[in-house]
Amino acid sequence: MKSLLLIEDDPIMGESILQRFELEGFETTWCQRLADARSRIDEPWVAVISDVRLADGLATRWFAGLSSPVRAIPWFFLTGYGSVSEAVEAIRAGAREYLTKPFDIERLVDLVQESAGASNAAGEAAVLGISPAMRLVEAMVRRVAGSQVSVLLTGESGVGKEVAAHLMHRLDPRRSRGEFIAVNCAAVPDTMVEAEFFGYEKGAFSGASRAHRGFLERANAGTLFLDEVGELPPAMQAKLLRALQERSFFRLGSERITQSDFRVISASNRDLLAGTAAGTFREDLFYRLAVIHIALPPLRDRPDDIRWLTERMLQEIVAEQGRPIAMSESFLRDILGRRWNGNARELRSYLEQAVVLSEAGVLDLASPAPPATSSDRGNAEPMVPLSAAVAEAERIHIRRAIALCDGSVLKTAEMLGISRKTLWEKMRKLDIRASDPS
Repeated sequence: MKSLLLIEDDPIMGESILQRFELEGFETTWCQRLADARSRIDEPWVAVISDVRLADGLATRWFAGLSSPVRAIPWFFLTGYGSVSEAVEAIRAGAREYLTKPFDIERLVDLVQESAGASNAAGEAAVLGISPAMRLVEAMVRRVAGSQVSVLLTGESGVGKEVAAHLMHRLDPRRSRGEFIAVNCAAVPDTMVEAEFFGYEKGAFSGASRAHRGFLERANAGTLFLDEVGELPPAMQAKLLRALQERSFFRLGSERITQSDFRVISASNRDLLAGTAAGTFREDLFYRLAVIHIALPPLRDRPDDIRWLTERMLQEIVAEQGRPIAMSESFLRDILGRRWNGNARELRSYLEQAVVLSEAGVLDLASPAPPATSSDRGNAEPMVPLSAAVAEAERIHIRRAIALCDGSVLKTAEMLGISRKTLWEKMRKLDIRASDPS
């Protein structure tokens, strides 16, 4: 258990901060006077949160006079605009951060979690990310994994919702008894959605040549993961709600009730609550699915995870393709500078292309680059005409081929699969000489 000291004389604010951090798993001690805090300060706190001005003195002045080991604890001061200068002095004396009131409680939680090392209580390696935001998400996933409540994961496409669902299933004590059944609700045809979810008996409809177990039945004693659940047609939403409430349903063509006990995890890149207001998603189904709601932030808002994901993904890609690969610093800097609007899925695709196009086992910016993506930097150069982009790509590719063939035009033409005449014409047009550096 992580022990946190809170020093705050405002009863409403103190109670709010206390409850929020206890929800995050901190054992929080709340002192409303500096005198009370002085008697507890030598205990092993992972962090201290303190108002600047309390009824019995300035916390910053007290902090500046404390011993170095105590001031080495991460201190976070809360201050009104009138005492910012005092908070700045505390920062100079060794405090970690100050927040001006009214402050964002989520930012305070993130800062404290980061300073306290918020991987997880058991010290397992991170699965979803190392950024403060994703460590909080993973902590919540681990916290609810052992329960059977329904969980809704939301976030943009590619942020890792299915990875989080898999982790929840893996940590569920019941996982050895049942499967993880993933359903892409957007990919099931409307005409087959009921048959795929509930199953059917032989002869239930034309083409039903044998009995079929549906998603709900196959998830018995396991996890049913409903990806893009907001894409379910309205009629199916009503039938799914009934099945979730009763944990029973009828196969198509059957008069016998089928029982199935499963845990439901849903995911959506849409705002389902807004969908309930618009009438596109059933409100009662939303509250059935979102007993716990976990929002996953986009990759561009957690840059700490980009390098971590890149290294993990490259290990997986190298293992799949069986070819060793190294990454240059320039390539890594380019990766870290992109926005990755397509999130982890776009990053994975980019790395796979880069590995395929790489030469000599090195990922480098001098290598043929994968196609441009939506993650180009916000300060990128203006777009050029397509003809100019094609010409530049040809120029780079031909120069590299010439270098690999030690300047031999004949060998270069053979490598590129074109005639010497065509190669000479392209070299003249693109202003390339056989002696040009690659």
